[in-house]
Amino acid sequence: MMNQARNFSLRSVNTSKPQLARSESQQSVAASDDYYSFSERTSSPESLATAMRFRTPDSHAPSPAMSQIQLAQEDRESQRPPTSSTVRFVDDRAAHISPTSDGSRSNGTSRRSPSDYPGPSPTPGTDDSPYVRFAIDQITQDRTRGLQRNDSISTTTTGDYPTDRLIWDEGLGYFTRTRTPIRHDTPPVRPSYTSPSPQALPQTPMSVDPESFMAVDAPEKSMLYPPLDYLPLVLRPWALALTIFCCLLMIAGIVFCNVWSRGEEGLWNYVRQGDSRYFVLQFLPQIAAAIIIIWLFVIQAAVYRIAPFSMMSAERGQGLVMNRLPILSQNFIFPDFSHFRHGEALFGFSLFTIWLSNFFAIPLLSCLFQAKYYIIDGQGVWRWASVQSVGWTLVGLYGVLTLGLIMLFIRFLRGSSGLMWDPVSLADLVSIIQRSNILHDFEHSETVPSVRESLDPRVLRLGYWKLSSKAEIFYGIGEVDAPVRTPSLHQTGKSREDQPHGVTKVRFDLEHNGAFANDPQEQDHHLYSPSTRYRWTPWFLRNVPVFIWTLIVFALFVAFVAVSFINSAIEGGFPPKLPTLPSTSAFSSSNFLYSFIPALIGNVFFLAWQPVDVYFRALQPYAELSSPSGASAERSILLSYPSSYPFQVTIQAIINRHFKVAWISLMSLLSLAIPILAGGVFIALWFSDHDQIRIAAYLPAFYALIAFCGLYAVSFIAIWPGRRRYLPHDITTLADLMSYLYQSPLLSDKILREPRSKTDLVTRLIVAPPSERHLPLYGFGIYVGRDGKEHLGIDRFHRPGRADMLITTGDMN
Repeated sequence: MMNQARNFSLRSVNTSKPQLARSESQQSVAASDDYYSFSERTSSPESLATAMRFRTPDSHAPSPAMSQIQLAQEDRESQRPPTSSTVRFVDDRAAHISPTSDGSRSNGTSRRSPSDYPGPSPTPGTDDSPYVRFAIDQITQDRTRGLQRNDSISTTTTGDYPTDRLIWDEGLGYFTRTRTPIRHDTPPVRPSYTSPSPQALPQTPMSVDPESFMAVDAPEKSMLYPPLDYLPLVLRPWALALTIFCCLLMIAGIVFCNVWSRGEEGLWNYVRQGDSRYFVLQFLPQIAAAIIIIWLFVIQAAVYRIAPFSMMSAERGQGLVMNRLPILSQNFIFPDFSHFRHGEALFGFSLFTIWLSNFFAIPLLSCLFQAKYYIIDGQGVWRWASVQSVGWTLVGLYGVLTLGLIMLFIRFLRGSSGLMWDPVSLADLVSIIQRSNILHDFEHSETVPSVRESLDPRVLRLGYWKLSSKAEIFYGIGEVDAPVRTPSLHQTGKSREDQPHGVTKVRFDLEHNGAFANDPQEQDHHLYSPSTRYRWTPWFLRNVPVFIWTLIVFALFVAFVAVSFINSAIEGGFPPKLPTLPSTSAFSSSNFLYSFIPALIGNVFFLAWQPVDVYFRALQPYAELSSPSGASAERSILLSYPSSYPFQVTIQAIINRHFKVAWISLMSLLSLAIPILAGGVFIALWFSDHDQIRIAAYLPAFYALIAFCGLYAVSFIAIWPGRRRYLPHDITTLADLMSYLYQSPLLSDKILREPRSKTDLVTRLIVAPPSERHLPLYGFGIYVGRDGKEHLGIDRFHRPGRADMLITTGDMN
């Protein structure tokens, strides 16, 4: 973005009546490194300016924090209309003032009080210190020109760049508003400012943002402002109604089997192990439950994905939705209660019912039917019967699940999601946060170990907005009635990158790598530190845990095979060690034990694989972005593996040559065969050779079970994450993702500016921009942010006028 700035010149200074005259300049000042601006306004190539930071010759070095505050104030105050003002000193007052640097001010100080300067105030009853400091800087400017500091950014220009100090606000840059730090011990308090009287000064120095965010409703029946009621396919009322209907069918089938079996003395005659009736009663119920479980995973992922947006749309929650509520599924082996903690009990209850069904449905269904001996017409016969206690437990389980789905149905039938389309990729998130007024909270958050612990609570809203002084309506996440804080995202002008003469290079910051190289804490937070760049991956995907899991799984598999075939234990059967004869309700202790326990163990293995699948899908865009040469949008910021359907992920990953993701996602489905087979493979039979009842295995199913277990064990070799899948911190929440984007020039990229549909967004990213011949590439590395400083995150790999992004992962994957 380009801001119109005013050039200050000191016309005359003498010991009797020093004056400061200010005149308007036509020079254009680059306030950011945005590649595209939000305006098509052009400017003359001869009108070039760059913002420099200077320090006066003084014993105190300016602090980096004050430099950031000064730049932020200059960026906000650059929009004020040009005015003229004059500062006069009273003749008989001795202006005994010592020039002190900005670095002597603390981060929490917003203005200098008159007591900060020795001697009386030049203007009685008025704080003239900002004007005094400005005059001193102008007087000493020639001496201090060589002391400027570029702060890790070298700028090469071939044009006529002015090197005068630029003061953009009416307060001459010395009334600054403290930037919100990355961590607050107490809630931030807006400082109060005392303005001089209007009679003393022509215009009052101001530092409060002149504009704020105002929540508005979209105009009705407007193509430019679509309704914010989008829901993923699986959460639409008809899709949820279909899922509820399937659960009701399961309930009806179980109730029928329970009632019929009790009144008609069983269901079917038992013929032999392995016939069609054996398959229908010992494997088919688990297969039906497995289909529902897979679909519930899809519903669960959609709920996690849009719950934070839905809650922000309704302005619910306790201010921690963005940085505490996960957007990736975590409801597998253990239930997730995070939605309860954030005030969304309906989502929490629905997810808990899904967890109950996923964990217990297959083990219970595997022992629903048992063979029982009946006397019919004076003859004894073995018949398949329904176990009453297990059947009614399943009815209750699916009844609770149905209730949870009905609550989801009502929630999305009556509420609004706040979304234009499904936010499934990084590009979707860019379009939502590109004009947000909370991005300042994320300063330096890309390198902190935990973003969620670094942000203060904020009650946010997702929807349409307008600025208090403008009629333009835009869409995104913001804080109601809060200042803009990022004016360059809402202003017009040309950015510095659009000027052909300016070249910005990323280079190594010698200050941080010198002064802080021996400080482990500082080094951990440094952009170039390997311990920062490769700090995080899910704990279960780190090298040591993966090695341990692999050893455990292989050991269990070897032990399972050895025990099964030594002394023909499976072929000849083994004693049950428990009572076998069914009770009047058809319950058999041995049959229940050898059906429920193997199925439960297999189900734990199946559910344990799901987080691996979820995180490999979510981390794949970052693995592509970490390629040393960058990646196309289709293979990186447009990837949406976490939201894809089963088998669709595998096909998409194979097409994109992401073979690890393809195999792991396929294995997440194939591993479901382990609990299905384990629950139906064993049954108690009479062995005449041994003259006793023994537990026998259905050998074809048992051999298939061994094959799937071996495949499961071997698959652990494929889950080594590799270097590209390590990140500075987690990616579980929206705040985690925003920390990699808050200073990215992608937020003001012209091709990503306010798309109105997902088709519009994708089309812009897969077609080369008009000014370029090739499709842009994107990367995850060190780039020059919109504030002119180095940041770690996501941006275009190459931008005209600057060096390529620095990516340090090398060729390791």
